[in-house]
Amino acid sequence: MPQVSKYKLDKDVEKRLFELFWRSLTRLGSTDETAEFFSDLLTSTEELMLAKRYTIAVLLTKGYPPKHIHDTLNVSYTTIGTVAGWLKNSKPATKKIIDRHLKDESWGHFFDKIEEVLGAVPPLTAYPHQKPAIYKQRYLDSRARSSRSVLR
Repeated sequence: MPQVSKYKLDKDVEKRLFELFWRSLTRLGSTDETAEFFSDLLTSTEELMLAKRYTIAVLLTKGYPPKHIHDTLNVSYTTIGTVAGWLKNSKPATKKIIDRHLKDESWGHFFDKIEEVLGAVPPLTAYPHQKPAIYKQRYLDSRARSSRSVLR
């Protein structure tokens, strides 16, 4: 839970504070420089929380069901719902950034890894001679992931 002083800032001071903060963020160059900045600014828990929330937003945009997101990222359904609400009411710039990341090749590898985890076939224990339809579908999904990775 964030701790904010109960004493209000002057509106002009608050406006200037945000201007300086947002301008400093736009001047961050490389990924490493950005990571170092946020590592100094945030605790490791806050960093992980932000990364998970952003990943939830991307996965929801991609069409993953909440159950899969819950199982893969170990987040609560409440968090997923909160992010879904945030995503629904997000500004066009936010949607543009998420769409840009969906087209990025490195995200494609990330999604393949997520799909691999989600599609892991549990061991057959009761009746190994029977092959339910889900195993066939997971096999086909695995082949599709393999084909995509070869094409990259």
